[in-house]
Amino acid sequence: MEVAYHNNDIILKYMSEAFKDTALTFYGVDTPKIKAVIPTELPVLEVSEEAMDFVFLLEDDTYLHLEFQTTKSYENLKRFLLYDARLYKKSNKKIKTAVIYSSDISNAENKIDIGAIKYYVENIFMKKYNGDKIYLKIKEKIEQNFELSDLDKLNLIFLPLMNNSTDKNESAVKAVELAKEIKDEEKRLFCIGALIGISDKFIDKEYVKKLKEVLKMTRVGAELREEGREEGMKEGEIKKAIEVAKKLLEAGMEEKFVMETSGLSEDKVIKIKRELEKGKH
Repeated sequence: MEVAYHNNDIILKYMSEAFKDTALTFYGVDTPKIKAVIPTELPVLEVSEEAMDFVFLLEDDTYLHLEFQTTKSYENLKRFLLYDARLYKKSNKKIKTAVIYSSDISNAENKIDIGAIKYYVENIFMKKYNGDKIYLKIKEKIEQNFELSDLDKLNLIFLPLMNNSTDKNESAVKAVELAKEIKDEEKRLFCIGALIGISDKFIDKEYVKKLKEVLKMTRVGAELREEGREEGMKEGEIKKAIEVAKKLLEAGMEEKFVMETSGLSEDKVIKIKRELEKGKH
């Protein structure tokens, strides 16, 4: 079974847990702590629909828009401006945008000034972080069963983007393999899920198979395979499965039975159940 290799509800769930109650101050982004990750799909005026990398809700009820980039261009900066404008129109919340650049990049534009609009983002260059040294430090902590700090976990998650002796593809696989050694299951899953979410932005296709092999025996991999199975269903089949799930839930059937009968994932069944309960009130 293939892993659905993109940002989806499962990845957002693990990203949310991995970054929860975390501040990015040590990377130069001065914000309140992160409360949650929110979906980033927005209605747009253009023909094509695009989504931001990640948007976090902060403790002060503002947003942090985080972008991961392996290339730089002024066009990207304009794209971030449009995203933020749409996000503000939708939410009326203040937005802080930070762009995290991989070790290939040491400088990039961070301002747009077109008179009536002045736009600014904070650039973070991972080139200045020694990935090999950080890897060894985290590896030693894991081997000695020491507790990983918030900084350790974020460094592990951002490791593939840092200045490493191996390229970003090999570094992504190496980071996930290291995360698999974390003894605490929840922390292990959070780090792996976040690594998938970030690595999906830049890993080359020939390395996808390697990463899938590393993930195959984890709970994250199992959940993603289940998600991929759903995505393999045709649109008509999905609609039929949802209707079956609704009828079974309305009849009082257990979630596990509904999952097995409909072919839908646990997350999807729970979501349908919540919608049905909401409709009753």
